[in-house]
Amino acid sequence: MTSMPTREIYRRENLGYVHRKPVREDKRGSMLSIIIVTMGEDPLLGECLSSLREHVRLPREVILVNNSPDPLPSGGKDGIVRLENGRNLGYARAVNRGIKAATGDKILLLNPDARFTSDILSALASFLDAHEHAGIAGPQLVFPDGSLQNSIDVIPNLATETLNKSLLKRLFPRSYPSKRSGIDRPVRVPSVIGACMMIKREVVDAVGALDEGFFLYLEETDFCRRAVNAGFEVWFLPHLTVVHHQGATARQFDFERKAEYHRSMVRFFRKDKGALAGVLLSALSLVKFAVEVLGRIPAAATPKGRHRLKMSSLLLLWSLAGMPGGWGLERGLPPYARVRRNGYTWLLPPGASFPEEAARIDSFMETFGSTVLNRSRTTFVKSGQLGSKVVFLKRYNYKGLLDTAKNIFRKSRARKAFEGALLLEESGISTPHVLFACEKRRWGILLSSYIATEWVEALDLVKHAARHGHDAELIAEVARFVRRLHEMGFIPVDLKGENLLKSPNGICLIDLDRLRRPGTPGLSAAARNLSYLNASFCRTIPHTERLLFLEEYVKGNPRMEIRKEELCRRISRLTEKRLRTRHS
Repeated sequence: MTSMPTREIYRRENLGYVHRKPVREDKRGSMLSIIIVTMGEDPLLGECLSSLREHVRLPREVILVNNSPDPLPSGGKDGIVRLENGRNLGYARAVNRGIKAATGDKILLLNPDARFTSDILSALASFLDAHEHAGIAGPQLVFPDGSLQNSIDVIPNLATETLNKSLLKRLFPRSYPSKRSGIDRPVRVPSVIGACMMIKREVVDAVGALDEGFFLYLEETDFCRRAVNAGFEVWFLPHLTVVHHQGATARQFDFERKAEYHRSMVRFFRKDKGALAGVLLSALSLVKFAVEVLGRIPAAATPKGRHRLKMSSLLLLWSLAGMPGGWGLERGLPPYARVRRNGYTWLLPPGASFPEEAARIDSFMETFGSTVLNRSRTTFVKSGQLGSKVVFLKRYNYKGLLDTAKNIFRKSRARKAFEGALLLEESGISTPHVLFACEKRRWGILLSSYIATEWVEALDLVKHAARHGHDAELIAEVARFVRRLHEMGFIPVDLKGENLLKSPNGICLIDLDRLRRPGTPGLSAAARNLSYLNASFCRTIPHTERLLFLEEYVKGNPRMEIRKEELCRRISRLTEKRLRTRHS
């Protein structure tokens, strides 16, 4: 979600800045927007909606975001907004889509397996209104039999992830509050559970929406962490209760759920505590899984013991494999078709048909279109008509024995760009839609490769700035786009203004053959990547306005915000080096 504009006052001598409160230009009415993310039709969802109608008296709108490929049945004129994603986009991304559609001054994140027995939402809203600094509030979650659930989340650390959490909560109830802490009055906490969490709109305006890099788990903990760092308070109200059928919608994915939890935890550590902490946690998790496997071998004689051993073994293998995305709930690379035709291997995105017109790709390239966009030793690029679409067609040329030898053991640049486009589309990041890619090999030696994408009528950012000038909103938009790329774990090695397009629909990334996905970058990796972009803009955008880019980029990332000055110095140093290299 686009955050509200913030006015900044820069002190150029130390690169510091002073925040003023975000200015709300839109005046929303006093309304509660209830966002429920569901995986298709569910009996528990029906109970949840019925309890809302029966017990909640607040002016409200209900937004259902469906992460299932099966559409929800029409509710007629029930007033519920239904957003169909067509596939599982992850919890955070689905919530953010609901936030964009919401009109209320307060937002309630609600699980479909929650059920109300009284009008606690009015009390939550009144509490937030009565406390100026309170930004988030959550009630006590209870099981259907009335027993308490843990409704407070602590900020994860190495102790919580390597030691027994129950023991920590018993020994240190102040540091690790839980249902056993005996809390009987409203209290400030690090985070509340997202099964029922009310948020003031101004919190979202200030810190942004949920981090979509979390596919599932810890997204609300990260959000609460960012809100607290921005000066808001998170409150737990134990006298207000809501029934929650905990985990009822996820029990069928035992291994996938655990893998996703550990992946989210590593991401949280990398984001909150640095890349080294993430590496350390990954190493400790590997040891933990290995110990679990050894400890569960004696109990493998029973069905329950065999199941636990299987889960631990799968987690160990997954950890040894580097925690690949396809093993968890999050989908990795979408499945795509491979077709052999005319000596080429063709790669087609899901649902695409073979481009018969371009079947003889070598001769087609010569006659295709009339506009040559680039002809160099490395690439040959043209645009033209293919069927009913205007198409961007690129051929990668390979030169020299060394380059040929390297390509025996690696993917072609066309295939890298093709898979990168699919990954970006799957992650909701704008890039031209890929139509096909193809490559020709003989005895493993790569001879040529092609990629075709839909044409985007837009200027790259360097040309756009030169022709139309620039403004603060455009700079902030670019910063948010790059931040989202990095949050989702993508690193475009060749990140420069020429590879970012300003289209009517926003910023768009092209030239994906050097796109990598190593995970959320730390300070050094971020500085190295951003220096490319800074170098391409240093002649067209003033220094002070490039600082605005940096301010927007670090927003919502506490480690980056704290080390903003260091990040700026590193970017400046690397930029100077790149400019010297370019002009030497």
